[in-house]
Amino acid sequence: MTLTRRQFMAGAAAATAAGVYINPRSARANPNDRLGIALIGCGNRGTSMVGQLVNARDELNLEFPAICDVWQAQLDSASENLEEATGRRPKTFTRHEELLELPEVDAVFIATPDFTHSPILIDAANAGKHAFVEKPMAQRLEDANAAVDAVQESGIVCQVGTQRRADGRHRAAAKFLQGGALGTIVKAECGWNRNVPSWVRDYEHITEDEVDWEQFLNYLDPRPFDPRRFRCWHLYRDYALGLVNLLGSHLIDVAQWYTGDPYPETAVGIEAHQVFKDRENADLQEIVYTFPKGHVVRFESRLNNSYRWMGAENVFSGTKGVFDTNSWTARGDGAIDEVEAIEDAIEIEPEEVDDGIMQNWLRCIRENRTDTYAPVEAGHAHSVAGIMGYFAAYTGKRHVYHPGTRAIFEA
Repeated sequence: MTLTRRQFMAGAAAATAAGVYINPRSARANPNDRLGIALIGCGNRGTSMVGQLVNARDELNLEFPAICDVWQAQLDSASENLEEATGRRPKTFTRHEELLELPEVDAVFIATPDFTHSPILIDAANAGKHAFVEKPMAQRLEDANAAVDAVQESGIVCQVGTQRRADGRHRAAAKFLQGGALGTIVKAECGWNRNVPSWVRDYEHITEDEVDWEQFLNYLDPRPFDPRRFRCWHLYRDYALGLVNLLGSHLIDVAQWYTGDPYPETAVGIEAHQVFKDRENADLQEIVYTFPKGHVVRFESRLNNSYRWMGAENVFSGTKGVFDTNSWTARGDGAIDEVEAIEDAIEIEPEEVDDGIMQNWLRCIRENRTDTYAPVEAGHAHSVAGIMGYFAAYTGKRHVYHPGTRAIFEA
């Protein structure tokens, strides 16, 4: 349940292989400015991502003064690994508020359970700490609104962990579609299907005395310690909004980005417990959104069968043809007018990028820029879509977003 140093570094290598890479020379705009990076949430995700920075700490001129986790075993493991890797043992905390008081902390990486992402981001912004926050950025609308306000008012550099925005092929495809290559986009389909009972973890060995349970609950009402809720938090509605946020935030974000239409107008949906009934969150969700520009976005996700049409995460249909993120090819299939149809298939070549999502965040910090690849505004938009979609599927009722008041209503 805790990481060895070998696993810590292997996680960093795996993240790099997935396209989350560091180019030290370009990230280090001012080599005399040493940045103190703190980790909040020392699970596999947080330690693997920060492990990249540890590997390049000298070139990037970084130090790691502190870490935070509500589970003592995980906190101790991460502390030992950082000490072995860097020669310096970080200060440790179970409460992020105490960590944020440290003057040697310039920026934080937030990799805690979903429901705490925005509350911690808000605290970081109010403390003047730059922040990288994992997706989904929020699962309560009031938190999403407060987070974007706090980041904008504080001027901190915020990066949201929707990594496809830093990928060269995704960036090239975004420009291609935004240039009108498909004509009028009428539908975007997003799908992430699996055939495993995701997020089930061993929890019987965890005892209450090693967990800061009150801190874990954050804004939620007090309740007795429950090791299954703590370790398998993805399964419960209090802590995660199911598949649309856990998996869909990546793909819905791509649809919002490619179409240049960030906020849905309406959402309708269904969900079901078909196979895996050991959880509050459903093992199937399907949601359909309408957007102001007139297109529809359909999201599907399930844990009980991994088949996906065309094998693509995202498929876009337009009046001139279709494009998918499996073949990375635009074709004239289904065009409304043969004259306007894409005649010869067009394969998208990756855009050359000299920084990954972590490096881009560091570069913006050093250059005093807030235009990160995945800014807080994009995080707000995918959060709105996730929240709307979840409640539409859970209640079976249509939900509407009002951008002027930043409010969601049941229609």
